[in-house]
Amino acid sequence: MFNINHKMALLYLCIMMLSGCSNNKPEATGSVIILNGPSAVGKSSIMKAFQAKQQSPWLGIGIDNFFVGLIPPKFYLEDKPEHHVIMHGVATEDAHGKLFTLHVGPEGNKIIKGMHQAIAAYARAGNNVIVDYIMYEPAWLADLQKALKGINVITVGVTASLTTIEQREKTRATSPQGHARSLYENVHHGWNYDLKIDTDNITPDQIADLIIEHIGKNKGK
Repeated sequence: MFNINHKMALLYLCIMMLSGCSNNKPEATGSVIILNGPSAVGKSSIMKAFQAKQQSPWLGIGIDNFFVGLIPPKFYLEDKPEHHVIMHGVATEDAHGKLFTLHVGPEGNKIIKGMHQAIAAYARAGNNVIVDYIMYEPAWLADLQKALKGINVITVGVTASLTTIEQREKTRATSPQGHARSLYENVHHGWNYDLKIDTDNITPDQIADLIIEHIGKNKGK
């Protein structure tokens, strides 16, 4: 028969086995920074400046690499009716000049929902994430908030004067003229930002410092 000491030792061994016999702790959830604003406002430059200042990696996710970058090119290079379930652009003009409005279809919205879940998955695996975001559809905000529930999120509204954005759009020549103006107002509807930054007279480096300062002030809250 076992004596008391043997029984206690066996009980302790069982407890240790059930707890994994390990001191390893689960990974802490990472933080997510959302940079939301129109095309050509400077979000990608802010992201790069912020990442460069960090001692540990912040993963860069955005519309370009987690939406457009995942779609076979024919779906956005060829304007065919059957491709509109993903997205399609409509070029028009008004009294102020050219407009290019991007419409995201039901299949495109499924991709965006997947992007939201992917952002959350990276953070829940312990990664810090910074996101270059453009809210093309109002319903995206609620879905993003649902996906990121329970995760530390810093929302940053990135804006500039329309004149500045349109000039950058012409200089960059990476998107159709009138694209930024088509969503200049609507892209911010419904957001309650932690920070709102005007990029007219401030550099990406300075904006990155403002975000870092905000994170430091609110750490642990």
